[in-house]
Amino acid sequence: MNLDSLNHWQQLSFCAAICERSLPNFHLFCELEERPEQYQQARKILNKVWEYLRGQLSSMKNIEKQLEVLNELVPDPAQHDHFGAYPAMDSMIALQSCIQGILDDSIDDAQAMHTMTQQRLLEVFALQQQDKDDSELWARQLNFEQEVVDLVCAQISHADAIKKLIPLSRDNGVSQLGICIED
Repeated sequence: MNLDSLNHWQQLSFCAAICERSLPNFHLFCELEERPEQYQQARKILNKVWEYLRGQLSSMKNIEKQLEVLNELVPDPAQHDHFGAYPAMDSMIALQSCIQGILDDSIDDAQAMHTMTQQRLLEVFALQQQDKDDSELWARQLNFEQEVVDLVCAQISHADAIKKLIPLSRDNGVSQLGICIED
């Protein structure tokens, strides 16, 4: 899948969808580390990204400050003794990408987010000694990515696209790794 041909709004929407879908990974990490406030901060920041994409963000005033907050939320896997730090880190990197894309319209990270997400999923398969072609998670991820691209490329308003994209990305609270946390 080549995402470089998407315009900036489409790429930013793709990155937000990837971030939303990966947020349960960060949520689980925060639960394991007993840091629920970090998940709540990430959730608020991602909600601001969705507001921006819908054209409903009333002020850009605090967007730049969100990068500082996010820098504190990105886990360093070297400081943790469980694999969950890696997908949690990916989730926050995707969120950083969204905020940077809002601040600088020359940043188009959809292809990088696509690659990062698929690579992490392949790592999980390797740990489980599972072939991607035999995995429902792999098929779900590919279908999800295609649905996101189809939606952001559809001839509908940005607000309507985002209205459909959010529930698609939340996927009933299941991440691309199959992790589900009830809010």
